[in-house]
Amino acid sequence: MAGNADYKGRLNAVGSTLLNQEKGTDRYTKYREMDEVFPEHVTLDNADEVLMALAPRKEVTINSDGTVTGGDAITDSKGRVNLDQIPRNLDELSKVVPDQVNSSLDPKMRAFIYPDEVNSPSLYRAAEMGKAMRANDTKRYREVGMPIQADDDAIEYIADRLTQGKNNTPIRSGSFVSSGGLGSEKRGHILIPGTDKVYKEQDKATQAAYKDVRRNNLVGQWVRQGGASIGNPSTAVVPPGIDSHMDHIQPLSRSIDSLYPESNYYSDAVENMSYLDAPSNVHSKLNYYISGQHNLIRLADEMREAGQPFPARLSRQQLSDKNRVRLSDEEGAFRLATDKINNLPDKAKNILRVMRLLEYGT
Repeated sequence: MAGNADYKGRLNAVGSTLLNQEKGTDRYTKYREMDEVFPEHVTLDNADEVLMALAPRKEVTINSDGTVTGGDAITDSKGRVNLDQIPRNLDELSKVVPDQVNSSLDPKMRAFIYPDEVNSPSLYRAAEMGKAMRANDTKRYREVGMPIQADDDAIEYIADRLTQGKNNTPIRSGSFVSSGGLGSEKRGHILIPGTDKVYKEQDKATQAAYKDVRRNNLVGQWVRQGGASIGNPSTAVVPPGIDSHMDHIQPLSRSIDSLYPESNYYSDAVENMSYLDAPSNVHSKLNYYISGQHNLIRLADEMREAGQPFPARLSRQQLSDKNRVRLSDEEGAFRLATDKINNLPDKAKNILRVMRLLEYGT
């Protein structure tokens, strides 16, 4: 790779330390922003720069004479970057879980929920994402949420240099390539996209070949999202793993895998992949269409403004219950609007509000 690949990461580390000192905080060294890490076009020539900008850093010391020490990238003995160690801070994300939504505290969230009010360039991404979700436009959802262009050879190069876990396991050898439930009992009928082959029924060689492709597809998805959560107005980087989940944009239950020939998408196709921050995926997206998720977020914000109570979010035990009934978009909206409302006029008003949201999206 050309030039000094570490200059950008080291410069960012120094800049973040200076910001911390100026503002009396430790905030800025705890996470990365999309534009700190990713150029508009990721190529083989700048792939190492991207990796080093992602890497965690040793503490920076700014000496009294103005010299700087520290700030070295933390990699393994082979120069690889561990996804689990990339700085991230979920507090930098907009709150999209219904019981946390508050557009009055977050301009990006307001633009996301009420995009027709927006005319500020700084809020463009948030507003366009809100419009795409409201319209259930999955193509536009990916376009807005994937602002980074990246060459396939650069993606493969980056994927070769990412690890996970305490032992710096290459991502191809760990759970990364099975994220989103590939090979699990629950998703046992998933098809290899573009074929009629059930992944779980294939021999080891076929499964391995698909995982090779899938590794690059997943890394490419995350990189092209600029490392951010696709359905969140924030541009903070959240690396795949505990805090960022591979999410199938449209549900398996309505895919070719489940309804052939009465569907037009494969569940595990690249076009149906995304990375979504864990709170959004677990407590907001669930199995809803993106329009259903947007309806719930808007309804929650309106209920908060009206001082109305919300149903409790599902517990870990409820989420893991194999017999849990998955609510449709409509059922989820009506539950949110009525479950904890005891006042009959308010309940009736909320029911009418849900009916309008479902019909018009506004």
